[in-house]
Formats: sequence, C-alpha cells, structure tokens
Amino acid sequence: MTNGPKLRLGGTLAPGLLAVVLFGVMALIVLNTPFEPMPANGFAPADTTITENIGYALLDLSALQQIDSEPFLVSFLLIAVVLDAALDASLVLAKREEAGEPVAALSSTGAGTDSGAGTGAGTPADPAIADGGDETAAHADDAGGDDR
Repeated sequence: MTNGPKLRLGGTLAPGLLAVVLFGVMALIVLNTPFEPMPANGFAPADTTITENIGYALLDLSALQQIDSEPFLVSFLLIAVVLDAALDASLVLAKREEAGEPVAALSSTGAGTDSGAGTGAGTPADPAIADGGDETAAHADDAGGDDR
C-alpha cells in the first residue's frame, strides 16, 4: 500500500500560493516586454554616460539628462532592494544561538562577572565558587586585568 502526497491546508498553503502568483506576474512581465535591437550608436551619445544620467534621474535633475535613463533607474533600484533583502537575510541566518537562546556578538557582561551567562541556569561562572570556595581566594592571583 502506497500513500500519495496529501495537500496540507492552513498556514503552509499561503506562502506557496504567494510564490506561484509572484512567478506568474514575473512571467507575464517578461513575456509582454518588447525586446528591441540595440541602436547602432549604443545607448547614449559619445559625450555622456549612462551612470551620469542615472544620477540625474535619482536626483530629479531632468534638465541635465541627455538620454531617457528610467529603465536603467528601475533596474538599479530593483537590484538595490534585492541586495538589501539578501543582506538582511544573511544577518538573520548568521545569528548565533546557544541552548536555543540568541547570543549577542558584543556582550556587556565580562568573563569575570558572577552573572552566570553562558554557564547554565543558576550556576556560578567560576568553578572555584561552585565548589564552595571563596571568591577572593579564587581570584587572588588576578590583579584586576583581563585574563585573555
């Protein structure tokens, strides 16, 4: 007896439908875009650059523009948004976790504090203190500096 795939309805259906709709919209855009051949003299006259005209379009200086750079501007902004989303996703994926809790990269608690951070719930950070020893005796050789 083989079991076929089952359609799960609920919260997992919405992202899949959204992806299919987004794919359909992008396919319609690509199929309805007229791809014209490139002009013999290129995109711009010899005395101007596309980058310069994109900058003018970004700053809304249409009087200084020599070519229509709106298609380039749209591409530039779309790429900027996609790269920003990729950067945000990489930061989310790069967060460290220990025992299911997120760990801050720059912690305000030092190694010599008695906060017990990173050692478990309710246990002291120093093994000498955990054995019932005196804290001053455990750190007698430490002259107040970092033990790095």
